[in-house]
Amino acid sequence: MAKPSTLQVRNAAVALVAAGIAVWNLVIGGPFLVTLFLGLGCVLAIASAYLNRPGA
Repeated sequence: MAKPSTLQVRNAAVALVAAGIAVWNLVIGGPFLVTLFLGLGCVLAIASAYLNRPGA
């Protein structure tokens, strides 16, 4: 199994943080649009980590 690149690790960390903040925003009753943008950022970070995998 190939070692993940630094960019992949960073993207995974951003995705986790964005997902956590999105859940927190839903729990406190924040604006839905903020949650939507955080969810989109999470999806884009995961996609970037996948596309930057070794051997891609």
